[in-house]
Amino acid sequence: MASKTHVDNTVNERRLRPIYDWLDNGNNKKALQEADKVLKKHPSNQCARVLKALALLRLGKENECQVIMDKVRSEVPCEDSTLQAMTICYREIHQPDKISEVYEAAAKADPNNEELLTHLFMSYVRLGDYKKQQQTALTLYKMKPKNPYYFWAVMSTVMQAIHADQKLAKGIILPLAERMVLKLVREGKMEAEQEVQLYLMILELQDKNEEILNVLSSPLASHLSYVPQHKATILLKLERYPEAANAYRELIKENIDNWAFYQNYLSAALKFQQPTECLDFLNNIINTSEKRIRAPYLARLDLLERAYINEDLQCSLQPVDFMRQYFAQFGEKGCVVGDLRLYLNLLTSKTKFELFEKIEKDIGATSDEFPTTVQQMQRHIHLEQLRRICGFHHPPLVDRSKQEQLIKRLCDLYEKGNELCPVQDRLPTDFCPADPYILLATHLLHQLWVDTNDASFLYKAMSVLEHGLLSSPVNFHIKILLVRIYLEAGLVVAADHTFALLDVKHLQLDSLGHLYAPLLAPLGNLPLASTTLDHTAKFFIANYKDSADHLTFAYKYGSFIKIQEFVELRERLDNSFHFAMTTVDKMLLDLCWCDSTASLFSTLSSMHIQPHLDTIRWASLRDNRDLEVVRGWEPFNQSEKDPRMQEETRVCMLRLLSARNAILRILAASANSSSIFLSQISAELKELDEEFIPKILQKFDTDGKRNRSCKILVPLDAVERLREAHYSEQLRTIACLAKSLSQSPCPDFDCIQMLRTSLCLQTLPIPERDTPVSFKNFLLRASTCSESLAIISAICSVCAVQSEPRTSQKKNKKKCNKKIESNMINETNETKVWREVAVLLSERVENLDAVLTEFEKYELHTGLDEKDDVCVTITKRGQASLRQSCRSLKSRTQPILRLLSNLKS
Repeated sequence: MASKTHVDNTVNERRLRPIYDWLDNGNNKKALQEADKVLKKHPSNQCARVLKALALLRLGKENECQVIMDKVRSEVPCEDSTLQAMTICYREIHQPDKISEVYEAAAKADPNNEELLTHLFMSYVRLGDYKKQQQTALTLYKMKPKNPYYFWAVMSTVMQAIHADQKLAKGIILPLAERMVLKLVREGKMEAEQEVQLYLMILELQDKNEEILNVLSSPLASHLSYVPQHKATILLKLERYPEAANAYRELIKENIDNWAFYQNYLSAALKFQQPTECLDFLNNIINTSEKRIRAPYLARLDLLERAYINEDLQCSLQPVDFMRQYFAQFGEKGCVVGDLRLYLNLLTSKTKFELFEKIEKDIGATSDEFPTTVQQMQRHIHLEQLRRICGFHHPPLVDRSKQEQLIKRLCDLYEKGNELCPVQDRLPTDFCPADPYILLATHLLHQLWVDTNDASFLYKAMSVLEHGLLSSPVNFHIKILLVRIYLEAGLVVAADHTFALLDVKHLQLDSLGHLYAPLLAPLGNLPLASTTLDHTAKFFIANYKDSADHLTFAYKYGSFIKIQEFVELRERLDNSFHFAMTTVDKMLLDLCWCDSTASLFSTLSSMHIQPHLDTIRWASLRDNRDLEVVRGWEPFNQSEKDPRMQEETRVCMLRLLSARNAILRILAASANSSSIFLSQISAELKELDEEFIPKILQKFDTDGKRNRSCKILVPLDAVERLREAHYSEQLRTIACLAKSLSQSPCPDFDCIQMLRTSLCLQTLPIPERDTPVSFKNFLLRASTCSESLAIISAICSVCAVQSEPRTSQKKNKKKCNKKIESNMINETNETKVWREVAVLLSERVENLDAVLTEFEKYELHTGLDEKDDVCVTITKRGQASLRQSCRSLKSRTQPILRLLSNLKS
């Protein structure tokens, strides 16, 4: 019997092989033809039918695919090849719950099949159904008493605890998991390191540090690596400071450059020892070490910060001396600035001058000399970065004239530094050691742009950075600053060209996406925005599927410690601010291209927006931006905790997302004739615009001026977009229109007056010619005007369609014609109002089109050297950027006019 089954499977596999091959090669039409051939001879072959469904799905025929899949599923397939094909199919149509249903039915039909139960367990892993994971794993263990199955059940229990209420987790679930492990411990069945690590994780989640220490001192510790480190950490948590300090002393002797060991040693030792005793230990390490090691030198500075400096220490602990010694040892290393920055607050203004004088003397390059070696240049660069952090590049220590002199000096230093290490002497992947000079110069140029509003400084920064990129094409710091400067000037195509050089992919789409993607549409490049947003959204969707694969592999290979990390990564990306913002922006962008009420209704229907239900999980949203990727040396300010303003910009993102999500729901409510929800959402949008948004925007005002640019370290995207949406009155206008339409079938007088005067429906004056200017504000307003006209026209069109009288379809054509004539003669007030609104909006669209037509002739003036090839390239890309933004925004005027022509009629 078994032999016959094997023969049948072999024959079946031979028949299906061509279908698999065509699917793997991406030729879905051929795969469909091969599947039909097999099904002509064997119409009941389940696997062939599923493979046909998969081919249909990949050909875009999802409905036909679903019909076949439902039919096969009802037959309760148990064959592995069929189930695997169904798994692939359901994954591609984003229905992982159906995979579980299929395997549940198969396992019920064949309850003693270990392989089916294993697949069922993994299907629950994909869903994150921890309770069913636990039950299935225990069923597997009862059938086949293997350790992996048992620990699948334990890990599933732990995951339930992590996602449960803390009281329930610590009171019931975690003790259960602990008892489950203890059972195997007593039976002597613990076999692997991962199993012991899982036991320690369970104890750690319950804060049972004494028990952890006991495990680390028991025979189970033989399965573990790094036991001394574990013990030292637990001793510190248990506040057994003398033992912890001794443990870390021993660890430091074994690994004298492990910075974490020194930090923990000081945390423990200072609880019962004098700082001088700690200092003696650190000095002894420095004096006896044969290698140059950073950790003990840094630990002395850390000791200074932690310890109360009494009279005995005043003589022996001088921060200037320690910092000078540290710089003398490691001044050429890239980490030196970040290391010393942590402790600059120990210095007074006077001691800062003293420190820099001593370091400058040690380096041997005065203010009018140039470094003669690469090592000397690196030390000089790091000194200049420290000087900037301490405010030596900023008023009142330097005025504008001195800042410009400093920029010239930095550019000269870069040129000389480049000669010390020419391109041909470096590997293609190496940065030029002199690159930081131009980064510092760019920061100063941006600072002058902020202070003076003179855009010539922006174009000089572009020139400096583009020249630097020629010499150091792999330096991502230059590319990121260049993207930032181009966007500050409103030149999207140029920014896109540079951003493409960064080759951002995978997780970077989330962590670095804020540098570029959110500003594409607001600065007018709609096609590029659509492509980028679509690409980003696909990454987030694919990640959810891919992360499920990582989880199944972690269970399969018993990497229990990694499971929690993978789950956290999946949740972090699934709840990403950037994902939510990308989704909302893409939906609004698609709706703004609709040129008829039919396409509007169709697009809204496909988006499944529910006006009564806000689907964004606001409490779970995660800010995954990497703000540290923008290199900076801004002065330390006691009143300003974070120069990058991460929390403030996060709130801006939150407010912007809330506002744009409300606009999306207003469009959906208009299409559904939901006056109650329209009123409710308009009130939410009004409250946002009048209360919450002004409060957060105040934090970004510079010298009381709201349109001044922020510091280069502060992300542009949410701040600039929120400013524009608020100050252009876009949010106020849409909220007013929604409120009016919730109360009457057409806009009231006040609403129409608002439409007449609203700034969001008017462009800014074209920037002055023949002088360097930033086009950011002009393009932001032009894009806002275009988007606002599209959104308002869409709301009006769907509301007008639903409020117009419907003529009954009679068989008697004469009566029907008379009714139509009567309606045409007795034009209602509503029709007049809608026509008035349509005419008003059409005028605004035509005005926008006229301004953009005029702006298309604009000749960019950068003030740069026209004989310099790099400067010529900057001008060409800048000009292309302006033309592209202009044409893109103009192309959206035609769909809006077509939509409004329906409203007029």
